[in-house]
Amino acid sequence: MEITEQQPVEIEAKFSVADAGTLQKLAKQSTVLPGYRFGNVGQKEVIDIYLDTPDHRLLRTGYQLRARIAEGVWLATFKTRDVASDIGIYRRLEIEEPLSENAPPARVGDLPEAIVDALAGVATKQQALVVICVLEQTRWVREVTSTTRGRRRTEATPLALLSLDEIRIRQHMEGAILARTYEIEVELAPGVDVAELQVLADRFMGAFDLEPSEESKLERALAILSRHPIDSPESWQGLHPEMHMGEACRIIWREQFVRLLLNEAGVRYSDDPEYVHAARVSIRRARAATRIYQGYFKPKAIRRYMKQLRTTARLLGAVRDMDVAIAKLERYQQKTGRKNREELQVTLNEWRSRRSGAFQSLLDWLNSEKYAEFVADFLEFCRTPGAGIIDLQPQPGEEVTPFQVRHVAPAMLVANFERVRSYEVWFEQTEVVPVETLHRLRIECKYLRYNLEFMAGLLGPESAEVIGLLRKLQDDLGDLNDAVVSRQLLTAGAASDEATVNRYERDQAKIIDKLRNQLCGDFANFVAEANRLRLCSAIAKI
Repeated sequence: MEITEQQPVEIEAKFSVADAGTLQKLAKQSTVLPGYRFGNVGQKEVIDIYLDTPDHRLLRTGYQLRARIAEGVWLATFKTRDVASDIGIYRRLEIEEPLSENAPPARVGDLPEAIVDALAGVATKQQALVVICVLEQTRWVREVTSTTRGRRRTEATPLALLSLDEIRIRQHMEGAILARTYEIEVELAPGVDVAELQVLADRFMGAFDLEPSEESKLERALAILSRHPIDSPESWQGLHPEMHMGEACRIIWREQFVRLLLNEAGVRYSDDPEYVHAARVSIRRARAATRIYQGYFKPKAIRRYMKQLRTTARLLGAVRDMDVAIAKLERYQQKTGRKNREELQVTLNEWRSRRSGAFQSLLDWLNSEKYAEFVADFLEFCRTPGAGIIDLQPQPGEEVTPFQVRHVAPAMLVANFERVRSYEVWFEQTEVVPVETLHRLRIECKYLRYNLEFMAGLLGPESAEVIGLLRKLQDDLGDLNDAVVSRQLLTAGAASDEATVNRYERDQAKIIDKLRNQLCGDFANFVAEANRLRLCSAIAKI
């Protein structure tokens, strides 16, 4: 949604904090920041109940909706989910109105009229609303005033409101506390120029060693909840060693699918290609988990979900492939001669047109009722322990089939590594390794890396070094594949003349040769004895 001058706008800087220590420091009466004065500390309790439709269409289209309970008063708040600046400043539409009843609204039509109007075209009045998470907050608030040397205290100018938040995350109102996070907000006072907030935010970061927040409280909470196994203790994230492999897969699916949904608004509306890239990576990881763990589910129970994931992956992939090819050709265009630039512009225009067509196909899918039904159904499946699982718990006298993470994952990881290492036979030859073979190696590296990252919470610290070496190998393989694909795209097109195509082919061939040479060293480092020992040591921790 585009923000106009007539709409209510919230402007604030947000900073993520690792623990409560920084909050306590800023809550002290003696807090000092040159050029600024902090008022008395007030404390209040706030409960935010975040709502969405069952298919998460508000989240997916760039909005967030909450019912807030503060000092006994119920309010409905509707916001856009804008991306922060590099110093954590958000500028967002915000509509806040009292609720007619002291309860979360059950339908869109139960919301205040101003919010219903803002949602026109996104959700109908009859659309159901469900709770997606609950954030209980203890807030310490202080007024920040701007002052200059020589001014009297009474002449200090109100600048912003500082909020120091301890946040307790629940899945539902009656649910247990699953995690705690900490955040600092500095909300600009009415009528103050945003430049003042930019200066204050920059000084805050320097004085208190703060990091700008790259996500909202809702986004952070949803990411945490997606990694939290049902009925697990507070702050547990990821997999349990005793967990059924199917349930491990369910956690991975949920985490990756939530990441996909959190990136969807950026895919829809942003010019930044990284949103498409992040969404595609999430889908790839979800599908990789299927390939690795699907044997622990009844095939019929997951077949339709996997089909819809495959469709989403194909449409995202078509857009991403064109983004990569266009970016490579644009970089080449900048360093070539004027005549070549003109020739290549014709090809770039053609590729951008193809990208637009691929993007429209993706949008049609994301806007379809079929996709909305898939989102709602798959999220419910991912939140339901036992759904679709093959029961492998042994009965007396029966043969035991390994099914727990601690019994299955070690052998899986070793098998993944074996498949990667088997490519030694290619690197030991004097002949050049074919690009088709390197593409297959890239796929094997991807599955090993994903499986290592899925299990990272159970592996030893050595796993970080293993993953680092694997990432270097995988990145070079990916760059080589991008060069091959880009070269093929230009060769297959008819927009540029033969001389221009030949020059570009030679340029990409040089890149491919350089990467081939780098790969020899990367591969040798990854399969070396020292790294094998790291891998074995990490796996032994499961």
